[in-house]
Amino acid sequence: MEKRMIVCFLMLIFCVAFLSAQKPKGMKPGVERWLIKTSAHELYETPKVIAFDDLVALPDPGGVSKNDSRYQDAFIPTFQNSLNLHEGDIVSVSGWLHLVAYETDGDYHIQISNSATSGDHCLIIEVPYPTYVKNALNLKKLCSAERSTIKKSMLGGKEPTPSGTVLKNAIYVTATGQLFYDDSHVGDKPRGKKGMHAATLWELHPVTKIEITKAPGN
Repeated sequence: MEKRMIVCFLMLIFCVAFLSAQKPKGMKPGVERWLIKTSAHELYETPKVIAFDDLVALPDPGGVSKNDSRYQDAFIPTFQNSLNLHEGDIVSVSGWLHLVAYETDGDYHIQISNSATSGDHCLIIEVPYPTYVKNALNLKKLCSAERSTIKKSMLGGKEPTPSGTVLKNAIYVTATGQLFYDDSHVGDKPRGKKGMHAATLWELHPVTKIEITKAPGN
């Protein structure tokens, strides 16, 4: 019995050490709009398939300021746009995946563009660290599964780096997730890592599904 307890204790230490090694140094939950980023209230709705160029051209919602206190725990109200989209919709979009980074809040930060050769003018999509997901257990499972897919199928089994792992050859993917407006960057210069600039403050966050798909013309 004592031997079994020692074995279990050693296994526990190993698991804790292994999980700690997977986290970026100093990882902790985020702050701005964190509840919105780590939940998806319309998780099971049929995704709205939106063309990449149309999604990055979606206008900013009017009257939203940087880190707007009105929307820290609430969706931005419906606003007029030609796509009839509102924050919180589940959206599906395809593009070329160029970069994955491991953020200090645990997110997999992913940059996709509409070009196989350039990651500029990109859309940022993010997969939360499963432990930080706030609502349904199924969303935790989805985030865990998608992070595993990204790591195994797109990064050769390695974790992305905090500064951003750039793929040698971009991969065409279809991503599905919650439409989210990152108001923490209102008024800032365009975001993006490794010289790739985001075309919009709209994101998919959280991403609930990502898969390698056939590129147009192939």
